Amino acid sequence: MSTRITSLPGDVQHQITQMGTLLRDCLGDDSAVVLHGSLALGEFRPGQSDVDVLVFVDGPLTRVQAQGLATGLLAVSGQPAPIEVSVLERRAFAAWVHPAPYLFHYSEAWRTRMTQMLADPATEWLAERTDPDLTVHVVVARQAGIVLHGSVDWPVPSQADALAAVWYDIATAEADVADNPVYVILNLCRTLWWREHGVVLSKSAGGAALLPSLSGDTRAVVAAVLAARATGQAVMVEPVRLRAVAGELLARIAGAA
Repeated sequence: MSTRITSLPGDVQHQITQMGTLLRDCLGDDSAVVLHGSLALGEFRPGQSDVDVLVFVDGPLTRVQAQGLATGLLAVSGQPAPIEVSVLERRAFAAWVHPAPYLFHYSEAWRTRMTQMLADPATEWLAERTDPDLTVHVVVARQAGIVLHGSVDWPVPSQADALAAVWYDIATAEADVADNPVYVILNLCRTLWWREHGVVLSKSAGGAALLPSLSGDTRAVVAAVLAARATGQAVMVEPVRLRAVAGELLARIAGAA
């Protein structure tokens, strides 16, 4: 088992084992289960981070499978960590499509909706949906994903699709940064590092890697944000300075080769 899993608290390790068993039981031995996100990038934070999962299957789901996934994930998610799962059909990705289609999705944001869907016999479980974030998830999983079960012939999103997916997440950074400076600033830092170096890092690692190339107030603000991330304290930086740094990082990301 990956050291990135064995280094987690015991209750999270147990939850991941339960989740893996649930997914395999519902979707069969031919499925592939891959952890991505903060856990794969080495920055999982108990009490804060989600367990992010991609699942690849060979065919469309049945109603029984979708209902089994919903029931099981409602029970396992949040015990202790929130779980976010997307189920993708392998043959849909012979050539990557953005935004990418998925067969099933669960996150804690869907808990109420999923509970209502299970209670309604008329629920349409099998309609195809799309999610622009999946392109970024696949980029991260291809580089650093932890395969819990099965094997993956990884699809390869184009750089244009990957940038479009990233931009979907960061486009409102200047408006959002005052409310969530740690997430926004460090997410911009790791995005710029990816654009300039082709490597996806965790938020903290991205900020630390980029810091030496920064100067002036931008460097000071990123250093303050990194310190706040490490200590859990509030970021004591004025909103106007945060917006200026977010704008500068966005401009560099847009202009990066």
